[in-house]
Amino acid sequence: AVPFSGTIQGGLQDGFQITVNGAVLSSSGTRFAVDFQTGFSGNDIAFHFNPRFEDGGYVVCNTRQKGRWGPEERKMHMPFQKGMPFDLCFLVQSSDFKVMVNGSLFVQYFHRVPFHRVDTISVNGSVQLSYISFQTQTVIHTVQSASGQMFSTPAILPMMYPHPAYPMPFITTIPGGLYPSKSIILSGTVLPSAQRCGSCVKLTASRWPWMVSTCLNTTIA
Repeated sequence: AVPFSGTIQGGLQDGFQITVNGAVLSSSGTRFAVDFQTGFSGNDIAFHFNPRFEDGGYVVCNTRQKGRWGPEERKMHMPFQKGMPFDLCFLVQSSDFKVMVNGSLFVQYFHRVPFHRVDTISVNGSVQLSYISFQTQTVIHTVQSASGQMFSTPAILPMMYPHPAYPMPFITTIPGGLYPSKSIILSGTVLPSAQRCGSCVKLTASRWPWMVSTCLNTTIA
């Protein structure tokens, strides 16, 4: 639901790529915003990305510190369309945020405050939100909201393998380990020849302490 606010576990890091996927509503409002901020109050926003469908359309970028806005940076171009879906990516680098819209570089915003202070992402305005994901060089964290909390879903990046499918059997570590509220999502296709498939989580010092899920009936699909 929008407005949406959720915690970024561990805060922003150099190399993070945050993807916001959704659609601009066609019937209500003329603005929406994605904010990378400290806490939920909105008084300290490291990066305010604010498309406005006014005066021909433009995008405002800004920083808010202790409740006071800094000078606006305006991009007099509107890459979004009302009623249309979008894929909005923010790449966090040591000097700036690089913003890509539907795969194309749109704007760079140089940091005015240290980005590592950011621990919250907010989305508000005239948009329908589909999902938010955080991608690093080694893992992907898919984020969903439940009572304002974000969940992490680790997975090896597909680009690490030369084939579109992961090799079976597949084994990887869980960054940060398990803890309450962490969700693990497995998505795939059961092969027609499969008799049994399953997944498990184990400790390095013990063999199979927890069986997470099993389905069907002897070979791994």
